[in-house]
Amino acid sequence: MKLRSTVIVLALVLSAALASGANARKACRHDGDWTFDNKTIDFEEGTLVIEHEDEGWTVEITEDYELYVDGRKVSTDREQKRLLKRYYRDYENIVEMAKELARDGAAVGLEGAKLGVSAVACVAKLLLDEYDSDDMEKEIEINSEDLEKMADKLEKKAEKVEDIADDLKKTHRKLRRSIPELGDLEDF
Repeated sequence: MKLRSTVIVLALVLSAALASGANARKACRHDGDWTFDNKTIDFEEGTLVIEHEDEGWTVEITEDYELYVDGRKVSTDREQKRLLKRYYRDYENIVEMAKELARDGAAVGLEGAKLGVSAVACVAKLLLDEYDSDDMEKEIEINSEDLEKMADKLEKKAEKVEDIADDLKKTHRKLRRSIPELGDLEDF
């Protein structure tokens, strides 16, 4: 009876691990641009480009932190340029960290799938006289510790992205207040 319960639990673990690995891979795909609330945000040849589909406006921030709204250069003072620089760099950092999170998330999913496969292999080992459920539990526990460490690192990276995103929102609001051309845009 105990063996049957163990097999059922391990089969469930394996199917969950395989599903989470596949879902992590799907959820973490990134094709180079990001779309939020009818806005497409992308880096094009070093320029941060924000386009709003419904409102029809485009905002560009160059590598030199020059601002263009609908193709027209907007004059900025030192403080505004500092805000543009922070906005550009925060967004750039978020993009890079998101790519890392996608890769790391997929790796965690794959490790989870490996753990599931390993657990099923352990069930087969139970048929051996020199291998019992305590051995199986120890082996799975060792493998799951590595997975937990990977997941903890992933969570810490995600928290850093969240902090940068919070800073980006604050900078966004400051830009809207500081630069009339941005404040005038609907839904910027």
